[in-house]
Amino acid sequence: SSTNHSSRVAPLVLTRRVNNYLPMSSGEIRRRKNATNRQTAASNSMSSEATRPLTQTKRPHPSTTDTTQSGKKSLKRREYDEYAWFAVFLLAASYFIGTRRGGGRGGLLSSFSKPYPISASSVSVMGNNEEVVKSIFYIAKHQKGSTRSLDLARNHQLEVVLSSPPDLHCDEVTTDILCNTDNREECKRQSNNEQSIPFLSYLISTTWVHDEDLGRGFLLLADGGRSGRIWRWEVGGGPITIGRSLHMEWSGCRSGLWVDGEGTKMRNGTCPDNIFSGSMSSCSKNALEQKTSSPPLLGSASLAVELTRDAERSSIGKNIVVAEWGERRIVRVEGETGARTPLVVLVPPPKQNDKVEIDGDGLEEGGEAAQVRVKRPNHLTYTPFGDLLFSDNRDNVGIVYRLKEAVHVQPISAEQSRDAHGWERSSIEDQADQNNIDILFQSDAAVEGLALGSDYSILYILVASPGGKTVYRLLLDSDDDDGSGDAPSDEAKEGERVRSSVFYSMSSDDCDNDQLVYNDSVGSKLSVDDKGTLYIITCSSTVTLLSQEEGRVISTLTLQGTESLTSIGFGEDGYLYMTSPNELRRIKTRIGGMVLPTNLVVPKPSKSAAADGDKQRRQKRDKK
Repeated sequence: SSTNHSSRVAPLVLTRRVNNYLPMSSGEIRRRKNATNRQTAASNSMSSEATRPLTQTKRPHPSTTDTTQSGKKSLKRREYDEYAWFAVFLLAASYFIGTRRGGGRGGLLSSFSKPYPISASSVSVMGNNEEVVKSIFYIAKHQKGSTRSLDLARNHQLEVVLSSPPDLHCDEVTTDILCNTDNREECKRQSNNEQSIPFLSYLISTTWVHDEDLGRGFLLLADGGRSGRIWRWEVGGGPITIGRSLHMEWSGCRSGLWVDGEGTKMRNGTCPDNIFSGSMSSCSKNALEQKTSSPPLLGSASLAVELTRDAERSSIGKNIVVAEWGERRIVRVEGETGARTPLVVLVPPPKQNDKVEIDGDGLEEGGEAAQVRVKRPNHLTYTPFGDLLFSDNRDNVGIVYRLKEAVHVQPISAEQSRDAHGWERSSIEDQADQNNIDILFQSDAAVEGLALGSDYSILYILVASPGGKTVYRLLLDSDDDDGSGDAPSDEAKEGERVRSSVFYSMSSDDCDNDQLVYNDSVGSKLSVDDKGTLYIITCSSTVTLLSQEEGRVISTLTLQGTESLTSIGFGEDGYLYMTSPNELRRIKTRIGGMVLPTNLVVPKPSKSAAADGDKQRRQKRDKK
């Protein structure tokens, strides 16, 4: 049976194989060709469906649509990020140009604000010093007049940046005189009417402070009127000036313990009220018409930043030294606690002089003066070694003192600071022998300014009298206490070493129409720039520039108006600042103020140091 089955299958298979190779009829060929074409069309249709977007074939799932749109947004965001830096650069460049160009207080944007009033637009040139003057001030390229007077460049003129109505002190006596019995009721009724409000009483001096946290500095203004204030003036990095702000209140008189009433226009033991808000009454207005004198000067007369050893610059410091006229002392305001550490209370008395009156509390038994309380401390100046120089004027006799190693005076606590107003010495301990303060200079004229020379071994001293002003040049290379630093006289002994010499002098007749104001040394009227040029307020509204070599007059800068200048000093922002009782001025200069080094400060002596070692170290410091 198997044989029969195989014989039947084999011919069938062979027949199919043979039929595949047999010629096909035309109908069969067309049938197969049509089938092949249908398969090809179907294949092409499937490939075209695969390449067509999904949105065109069918509605996608919502999640798929969101993913696609977020992907497109992310792609656009990446494209924008590539150009974001350019947009930031344009904004930064526009800000820089707008705040730096154009000069003035806020750069180019300040053109849209009210400009500062101009106080002086030209400088006078003496001799052949035109190039020297051009190296100090910014001079306009095109000059209209002669070379004897050079026009200052626009936006670099002397401008008034702060101004206040005058402060007039109207006491009860003045009120009784003005308000007589005939119009007393009317006067009282008018006195309630509010007038302009002054905020500056009597500006006396300035000092520059650099704040490391802010990365910039600001100017401190000492207001000596009434009980005193310390104002802060600063210009921010943006287009808007920050302007003034109150830095310290009651900076010169707090306790009233040392107000004796004589010459202060105040009752004994009282400090005058400061003007802060309110009004100036008609009594003060009438007093203005009657030319009433200025307010009592019991505030802060001079300021200085305590020198810090190895600091980046001398203006960096947390502690501010203040000369208090109402308390009759020099204190250091501690930056951390706010305590006022007394630095100077008692000083050696001046040489016996008929003009000098020694206070009774400064006399020892037998009538000899040992230590006297300082009366009008002023002109605080640090030396590179950490000593503090200051002046005091008693009955038109000026004395220059030196407090040795003032930077090492130990601070006191805030509780002790409250009690220190009544201290009769500079510390709570009884210091009967204060050899750390000595006299460097004494003259029969009031001291109006102190300034170190460019090599720090010379001290320039400006003294004033009704007849004129004189600048002395004092050598600081000795520790003598024999008074050899007195103003030289015509009767100098033969062979006597003269430590001071006359550097420049002028007469009151040299002021011509600009009067010479003599006001018992109110203000610091002397400054020195980085090249050694001296800037002196000679006449009431004139600044005179002197060369350091011979004391020659280089140039003069005269103000417009009748305001009397009280101080002059440099800031670290490229400006030279000047004050009058109620105004602050500044002018852009090419040369800044003298830079004081901080690496020469004498180290604090150790407790285990021997007395001989301390003496040798101090002598080495003084010889420098």
